[in-house]
Amino acid sequence: MKILNKILDKISSKIYNNPKPKSLPNAQEAQNTQDLTQSTPKDNTPNQSPQTSQPTKSAQNLAKNPYHSFRAQVFFGLAFCVSLALMAWLYYAFLNALCIAALLCIASYFIKQWFSAFIKSNALSSLLSVCVLLLLIIVPLFFIIHLGALSLLSVDWLQAQSLYQQANDKITQILSLIPIKANLPLEENLLSKFSLSSIVANATKIASYVLMSSVSFVIDICFIAVFLFVFFYYGGRIYKYMERILPFKSEQIALVAGEINGVLRVVFFSTILNVCLQGVAFGVCAWAFGLDGVLLGLLYGICSLIPIIGGVLVWLPTCALLFAQGNLFAAVFLAVYSVVFIAFIIDSVVKPFLIRIVNKKLLDKPLEVSEFVIFFAIFAGLGAFGFWGIIFGPAISVFFIALLRIYERDFA
Repeated sequence: MKILNKILDKISSKIYNNPKPKSLPNAQEAQNTQDLTQSTPKDNTPNQSPQTSQPTKSAQNLAKNPYHSFRAQVFFGLAFCVSLALMAWLYYAFLNALCIAALLCIASYFIKQWFSAFIKSNALSSLLSVCVLLLLIIVPLFFIIHLGALSLLSVDWLQAQSLYQQANDKITQILSLIPIKANLPLEENLLSKFSLSSIVANATKIASYVLMSSVSFVIDICFIAVFLFVFFYYGGRIYKYMERILPFKSEQIALVAGEINGVLRVVFFSTILNVCLQGVAFGVCAWAFGLDGVLLGLLYGICSLIPIIGGVLVWLPTCALLFAQGNLFAAVFLAVYSVVFIAFIIDSVVKPFLIRIVNKKLLDKPLEVSEFVIFFAIFAGLGAFGFWGIIFGPAISVFFIALLRIYERDFA
């Protein structure tokens, strides 16, 4: 502690050019200091009150020794950093859900404002806003589960066994055409792995993994929904409080908040449009080949949110089913259609134009950020944060851009 005090004394002496006094001032110096800090002398008139008040003790100490204030600020900063680290450690398990809920609140706060125009209850309008966002997830999942259950109940397992045998025969024919076999029984090795029991075992493993991931996802959604309600309910108060405590001007805070709000709304609407477009494109093609286009379209649209392998989870089994049915042309066409048209053209070429349309047409004040910056920010966020990078990537990028603009306007 003594060493820390010495260090602070040296720093304060360099900053204020007023080293710590080694002894207390004598009586004359104390009297002079007191005379300087006192207010104007009282008049003898009893009805006249003094015009200025006595300076506080902290102000007098600051006038005598400025390093006292500096040391207090340093100790307060250290205490605040320690308490902030402890809070982060305490709520570490909920930090991801808190950040996602806060960003979703910023992106969809217009829903709360729309409900508040008709409903006076803040709690009810916040609850309805959360329900609207949950319906965007629950309704498609409900249709997928419902249609999937109906499809499983209508499966003819004898026909499935015959389809498996047909697929096995086709693979045997394809392997027999390979000119290089060496001395290994290539066909027998592959076909021994491609058995009905191995398929069932792998399907069981995949189903258990999907079930565990689904349970974790549902738990995260529940926490996000709770935090989202809190942010909807206290959103206005939180914004005003941050405006008071942050060392920025009101217009600077409004600029940053407006940019983040705008880019998250662009991502919100463009993602919904992109999901619908990919789902419709795949569903129409699947329906053209005699499959359940509604179920497969919903599945593809939901899975398209999963980075990199989302669409593969749907079109690869669908192509395998068409191949097992003997429709080789449909299997090849659907695979090429999914990779080239949906994954490349819609998801990579059309998506920036969707972002531009949403920015220009749906926002009251369009963002001055290129749609390609938002597009690559989404990809960077998916690579860094996974699924929720759709939100984190654009928010971080636009926050940095807004700070650059503030620096260029106010400090450069």
